[in-house]
Amino acid sequence: MSGFGLGRIAIVCAVAATNAVAQNAAPPDQLNELARRSVGVVSVVQSRPLDELSHNIGFGYGVTGAYEFQVDRAGFLLLRAGASYLEYGHETKHVPLSPTIGGRIQVNVSTENSIFPATLGAELTWPRGRVRPYVNANVGGLFFATTSSIDTYSDDDDFSTTNQQDFTWSRVFGGGLYIPVSTDRNGDHLSIDIGFQKFMTGHASYLRPGSIQDLPTGTVITPLESDTHMLLVHIGVRYGR
Repeated sequence: MSGFGLGRIAIVCAVAATNAVAQNAAPPDQLNELARRSVGVVSVVQSRPLDELSHNIGFGYGVTGAYEFQVDRAGFLLLRAGASYLEYGHETKHVPLSPTIGGRIQVNVSTENSIFPATLGAELTWPRGRVRPYVNANVGGLFFATTSSIDTYSDDDDFSTTNQQDFTWSRVFGGGLYIPVSTDRNGDHLSIDIGFQKFMTGHASYLRPGSIQDLPTGTVITPLESDTHMLLVHIGVRYGR
């Protein structure tokens, strides 16, 4: 599967998590127990590489989403699954469509350097007050992918190539604050979510802008390899009890 396909999956999962719990039209006694205990989170996110990784790539930007399930009715303990899409590099080159026809037809070839973090774990929250702190611990992973495509056909796999991809497992720890801003008639809160997650990961191979060189003799790809520790910081909205 290409990096573009995984990015679309991550974004769709984030939106679906919120839609699944936004059932505020029904009175409380008609909500089933799953809906009562479901929470959705959607945020914008920035990745900040740490240690050796910080010498090789810069900050990344993207979106993240999570689904949470309240284990207890009060909402102190939750199970949590999340996924993100981030882009940390982008290049565009104006090149001939084919060397066999010379330079008569020019196209833009774009290369994206992307990261797809995913997590599964538990969260402890203080579910009362105007400011509600939380901490979470997760297992997860980072999927690195670099994909090149012709701009006009960026959604067509026939005109897209994955130049490099790799995966590494992660231990993930995070925390933050929920700040309720409104409550609907079912008792569900719309809250601002400000927080972070630290990924402690193993080695992975990845590319950065400039890692792919087009030479007269062919294309040369030079991967980088290192530990891939990083910090994700986010701000977004949370809907649920």
